[in-house]
Amino acid sequence: MKLRIGTRGSTLAMVQTEYIAGLLNDLDIETEIIIVKTTGDKDQNKKLADLGIGVFTKELDNKMLENEIDIAVHSLKDVPTLWSEELQITATPKRESPDDIIIWRKDCDFDIEHDELNVGTSSIRRTSFLQFTNPNLTPKLLRGNVATRINKLRNGEYDTIVMAKAGLVRQGIDLSEFNYKKLDILPAPAQGIIGVASRKADTKINQILEKICDKKTYIEATAERWALKEYGGGCQAPFGAFAVYDTEEGILNLRCELVDEQGTIKRVKSNEGFVICTTDDVELSKELGARVGASFKEIETFTY
Repeated sequence: MKLRIGTRGSTLAMVQTEYIAGLLNDLDIETEIIIVKTTGDKDQNKKLADLGIGVFTKELDNKMLENEIDIAVHSLKDVPTLWSEELQITATPKRESPDDIIIWRKDCDFDIEHDELNVGTSSIRRTSFLQFTNPNLTPKLLRGNVATRINKLRNGEYDTIVMAKAGLVRQGIDLSEFNYKKLDILPAPAQGIIGVASRKADTKINQILEKICDKKTYIEATAERWALKEYGGGCQAPFGAFAVYDTEEGILNLRCELVDEQGTIKRVKSNEGFVICTTDDVELSKELGARVGASFKEIETFTY
């Protein structure tokens, strides 16, 4: 059997896709990688929020629906929570780091906690939470692949930039010429997770993909994504979520935070929950996510 794998053409996307292809090859499944250019790749000048929903996925979705590819490899945080009725995320290999890190040049004598600096990011979530955790940083739009962003920092176009640690690790990016530290904010739902999408009707393909799925990662991602889905904010909402499954206790814990704007006042709402389950209890992880996500329409709990 041969599987046609669709992917974006960025370096990170290709690294992730080649990783998935390798897992499938280990199962004696032949693969072919097909590059598809997405809306987010074509327009590098606008904010992601201005490009609409599914800017890195919808062209790949269409290729699957038109049977031009069999599966698609995504950074799962980019996949909308309101999605096609005919498609599903079938496999999630083990999660890489979920952290956001802030990076700056070693030759700059910055006090990263107090100096007035600009910070490169295209994320509404990061921009919103930084107002509370690092108010000395002024967001400045930054688009492009990982290498492009690093070069813009190196060339002095930005004082600092924020990036997902997972993308740097997967590409083996050397940060020895930079200073960096973890940001104290919750990640985007499913950050650090590769999602393999397929058609729901392709039973044989889905059975194959289930063999490369890390069940712990899958239920953690499901809880995070269902929290965002229930809240209704979409991929670009100022919403952070992080779930951890305790394998010894059999407990799935989920914490979420949201930057809430009421007139000129912005505050951070926070809530969490848990469920006792096994890694096969996907429906329970959905219920947990939905319960915590729904609470953001009601609660008045603030962390900052």
